[in-house]
Amino acid sequence: MKQYLEIFTLSHVFFGSIALLSGVLAIIFKKGGKGHNSAGKIYYWSMIGIGITAFGIAIPKGNLFLLMVGGFSTYMTLTGYRFLQFRRNPKLKFGFWDYIFIGVGFLTVLIPSGYIIQLDWKNTGGILIVFFVFSAILISMLTTDLFHAKKHSTYPKGWFLNRHISRMMGAFIATVTAFLVQNWQTDQIVIAWLLPTVIFVPLIIYFTKKFKVTSKQLKPQMPTQNS
Repeated sequence: MKQYLEIFTLSHVFFGSIALLSGVLAIIFKKGGKGHNSAGKIYYWSMIGIGITAFGIAIPKGNLFLLMVGGFSTYMTLTGYRFLQFRRNPKLKFGFWDYIFIGVGFLTVLIPSGYIIQLDWKNTGGILIVFFVFSAILISMLTTDLFHAKKHSTYPKGWFLNRHISRMMGAFIATVTAFLVQNWQTDQIVIAWLLPTVIFVPLIIYFTKKFKVTSKQLKPQMPTQNS
């Protein structure tokens, strides 16, 4: 078991380092350009590697921190790329794997909840507050994705691009958060948990406004008849 955990831990650190670097490059490079696309692919697969190794470490050790961040970032990465696929292929339908992603997302909330119930809430410290914040955000995404599932064919490409950017940026926030929590020694651990959110959320707002989609664009367009 010890050797197994060492391999997964080293792999987790490796994927995390690559994800941080490629994520910064993807943010800097022009959206849709060759540099952005190349950095984005590296970032995507690095984030998948982070998710796999995070669960591989967290489940046997009962690590609440890794369960939350690993599940949170993996869901956003998978769906962020999925929205890009929907944008590129209008005929692509919301299907089996999308529901699997959502199911895993709900498990990401339920499993840590089980750990917290078993603990004395007085001994959970700041992580309890952070858990509620992250859970609220994730549940909001899950329910929103279910709501929009059957309407994808009516939405413009800009809507999918908007979702792609916000999800990938959200996953990056989770990665930076994990890095800070593990490496920044502070008595107020909540600061390390929430600081990346405070810093990077304005960037998400900026990019989503740049590719803003109005509510009118989300309504199915009725075919017009020639007079």
